[in-house]
Amino acid sequence: MLKIKENITAQSKYHMAIWSKGLSIALFFMTMLIFLPLIYHFGVALQPAIKQADAGQITIQSSDFSQRKTLALAGDWSFFWQQLLEPEQILMSMPQSTLMKGSGGWQKDQYDTDYTAIGFATYHLNVVLQQSTRNFAVRIPQIESAYRFYIDAEFMASGGVVTDSESVASPGYNTTIVRIPDGLKTFSITIQVSNYHSGWGGLWAPIILGDADFLHTLQRDQVALSMFILGALLITVIHSLIQFFLRPTDKIPLVFACLCLLLFLRELTIEHMSFALSTFAGGFVLITKLNFFSFYAGIPAALYFFQSCYPREFHQKFCSMVYTVCVVFAAFILLFPTRYFGVSVTIFQVVALIVMLYILQRIWVAMSKKQRGAGVMLFGSLIAFAFALNDLLNMNSVITTGRFFSLGVVGFIMCQSFVTNTRFNNFINKNATLTETLKERNADLELMSELLETKVEQRTRQLKLANKELKALANNDPLTNTYNRHGLQQYVQAAFERYRRSQEPFSIVLIDYDHFKDINDNYGHDVGDIVLLTGADLIKSGIREQDKLARWGGEEFLILLPDTTLDGALAIGQKLREIINAQPIGQPIGVTVSVTGGVAQANQSDNFVTLFKRADDALYKGKQEGRNRICS
Repeated sequence: MLKIKENITAQSKYHMAIWSKGLSIALFFMTMLIFLPLIYHFGVALQPAIKQADAGQITIQSSDFSQRKTLALAGDWSFFWQQLLEPEQILMSMPQSTLMKGSGGWQKDQYDTDYTAIGFATYHLNVVLQQSTRNFAVRIPQIESAYRFYIDAEFMASGGVVTDSESVASPGYNTTIVRIPDGLKTFSITIQVSNYHSGWGGLWAPIILGDADFLHTLQRDQVALSMFILGALLITVIHSLIQFFLRPTDKIPLVFACLCLLLFLRELTIEHMSFALSTFAGGFVLITKLNFFSFYAGIPAALYFFQSCYPREFHQKFCSMVYTVCVVFAAFILLFPTRYFGVSVTIFQVVALIVMLYILQRIWVAMSKKQRGAGVMLFGSLIAFAFALNDLLNMNSVITTGRFFSLGVVGFIMCQSFVTNTRFNNFINKNATLTETLKERNADLELMSELLETKVEQRTRQLKLANKELKALANNDPLTNTYNRHGLQQYVQAAFERYRRSQEPFSIVLIDYDHFKDINDNYGHDVGDIVLLTGADLIKSGIREQDKLARWGGEEFLILLPDTTLDGALAIGQKLREIINAQPIGQPIGVTVSVTGGVAQANQSDNFVTLFKRADDALYKGKQEGRNRICS
């Protein structure tokens, strides 16, 4: 009955898990679909229609506003290079003018004249309306890097200090909306521009003409979207740092927090958000450097994040090379003036594209190897990188869809959150399984607790006995039941320490059986063992309790004599020789044996090696002199 209930419970949990997973996936994709209206709203509905100017003049019909409420004033503007003209000077200076596109910066005019980024000029456009203006306005984009804006002869707005002298020039961003006086059927736009601080000069984005209320709504929507994205990034940073705090061994949340922080800085420095930093000292330089730095540092941060997630799929040498290149570019941004950034961004866009393609290919490999979460990560990466590619193409005027990378970032964050929560759910499931297992084992342990105590006591006694036996085997000679070399070393070391501390003398006696090989050859090894055992017992009976006996080799014995001088050691050695030689050994056969010994006393310069060598030399001397004697 119990097993049936357990099976029913397991099936219920399984069905609940499948239902929950399916619901979460459905909700995830439904949430992702929310981005489609946002993409349409900001990429299509709010994008202005493009109206081309011709020879510095543009004629606007009422039908031009039938589909869109705003117009981008593109095409050819009148352009006066190296001249800062007031509106009333334009007509007289018109013979000196050339033509310049109303976006993309000052570049080649119709006569293929090259202009450097550093310089100053005046843009001029005559606007002719089919109907009189009513509630019209123009939106001024970021202009590199200082401007003065006029409607007819009336000054309307400025950013930075426009001048023909670099020494007094001051850059400044001021993206603003300027109201056009009502009742005008024709008016002119004059823009004085000077650039000494940027890699691009002039009008990079076109002037937008349209309904004033709609332009303000557009700006409000763009700021609101950026604030939403900034909030999402900030929450993600905090959430990731909390994860890292709870699990400091896992570096992935920390890397992801750094990546989101860089994306936060980039979103904070885009065109319609520049007001947030423009009030700080050096606002133009600060905004520009942060914008470029977040781009140059964001690419290696993204690569390192994916490498941390799937380290086996990424090549360390390639990643290290990318990190090195990006560090050089980031250092360039921090150390050099903003006017030199133009060339670097063109090169780095190629680097960024290569890195993005490499990341996608490596995540595809991880997915093919069925790495956990790789499929969702690939989906999120495709969203982010597709929008990043859109921004790169839009930045280089290849397409005019608008900037969507921020939306791609939010999509990627959602995918990453899905992967993170999946990992978290797996941990929860594992913990639940372990909890159930622990409950079962705790029940078993409660039943076995009494038996366990008995087994522990038995095992403890067995371990003590085994340790005692191991210690005996490690320190004692099994045949003679005396110390072996290892067992005697601790006593020798203690004798040396006492000698060095209190000058207490000690000696050693090295005893070797004479012609012991003949005993083994004539009577057998069994008798030889009896001779050694009996001799050891005789030596034990002839020494003091504090003296230590060890079998040093085959038929060699070493005796440590604490608190004994050389004369005392010689006397003890003679006594032992006489005891061993006094009666036959090896009953019942009875073998008469003799021993030769060497004696040495420790001195100040001795260690055990030198002390033993002197005893061994004395033993050898006794052998040479005829055996059966004790020498020193």
